Amino acid sequence: MFNHYILNKKIIFTFLFITLFIGFFLNENSSGGAIADFLMRLEIINSFNDDFFETFLNYDQYPDRHSPIILIFITILLKIGFDLNSIRFLHLFTVPLIILITHKCLLSKYGKKYSNIFFLISTTIFFLSPIIRSISIWPDSRLIGLLFFLLSLFFFLEFNKKPKFKYAIYNTLSLILASYISPNFSIFFLYFFYIFFKHYSFSNKIFKLLFLNLFFSLPMIFYLFILDVNFLKITAVPNISTIDRINPSNKVLIISSLILFYSFPLFLNKSIVAACRNSSFFNRFIIFSLLFFVLATFFNYSINYTGGGIFFKFSYLLFKSEYFFLFISFISFLYIAFFFKINFNNLLLFIILILSNPQLTIYHKYYDPLLIILFLTLYEFNFDIKKILNKNIVFNLYLFYSIFLLINLFRFAF
Repeated sequence: MFNHYILNKKIIFTFLFITLFIGFFLNENSSGGAIADFLMRLEIINSFNDDFFETFLNYDQYPDRHSPIILIFITILLKIGFDLNSIRFLHLFTVPLIILITHKCLLSKYGKKYSNIFFLISTTIFFLSPIIRSISIWPDSRLIGLLFFLLSLFFFLEFNKKPKFKYAIYNTLSLILASYISPNFSIFFLYFFYIFFKHYSFSNKIFKLLFLNLFFSLPMIFYLFILDVNFLKITAVPNISTIDRINPSNKVLIISSLILFYSFPLFLNKSIVAACRNSSFFNRFIIFSLLFFVLATFFNYSINYTGGGIFFKFSYLLFKSEYFFLFISFISFLYIAFFFKINFNNLLLFIILILSNPQLTIYHKYYDPLLIILFLTLYEFNFDIKKILNKNIVFNLYLFYSIFLLINLFRFAF
């Protein structure tokens, strides 16, 4: 029976990997914007190839707010003889590496008892995610940045099991690499360092970690602010005021709706709802309702900005307004109040999710499948999460991502 289960696991992995190869040869674009983004970056790669230093020192003049690291690496590969399609094909193999690291993260958190379940969860959320499929077929810095972020998460989870200083060092170095490739991950420093500080307090070890972060941040600080090549300030929508660009109401409501969306295959079942019943929910209901109505008053995200998440898109598609989205956001607030522990760790993680998206536009790309991984590793809930670690969660995730992928393929085709 066990060998049969292992065989099925390998068959599923192989089958889904083959679908990714098929997507590659058919130029799949299931996220909708991957091809356009890649073609835009291809022009920058050509500029790097023509005049590296001119492009590097004026990178903020190009319409890309992603780090130039991956583009530089692709430029080097082209110069030494690789062709673009070969680079794209090799990039596909980032996904199995990410699956392996995610599997290791979940094993570190929960142990080997759930190994097969974790392998299938990791396989499903990456091979069927329309976002991951698209940015693996059309190289994007987010994917390799995610790989190093997951590596940093693995070392952090190992530290939680056995607080050896080497794991804190490995976590820091991995996060630094992730941040150079995809700067959105840099803000997770706040969470990791907070946990390290709780353990080490004001000691030589905490100062070593702080020095390590500051030292390796200096080249990026020099590049962004001394050389004034601040590509992070590039906006997708021109002529928007600073207040509108950083409007926290937009970010909190949209990210809350994404938390609800990616929770569907995990937590919405009767046993978990029963486990979460407690007398304090009424107080939470009042507080979260008041918070929602304050934020909704200042919500001004426009359909013209692009992005906004699936509920925001459906709101305008079905009702030509934001009202359905606001209703879903309210449900999201109640969901968070009901299922999540209201503590500093969770609040810090939520703030990090907001700060990791400093730009105006908010896309699924920055949260899929990151949110599911964070749910299973860092967030704390009002129920025992081990109760959902069974074959049902694999089926739910497979169904969820299959539908999500088909909807996106229907929208954007090939």
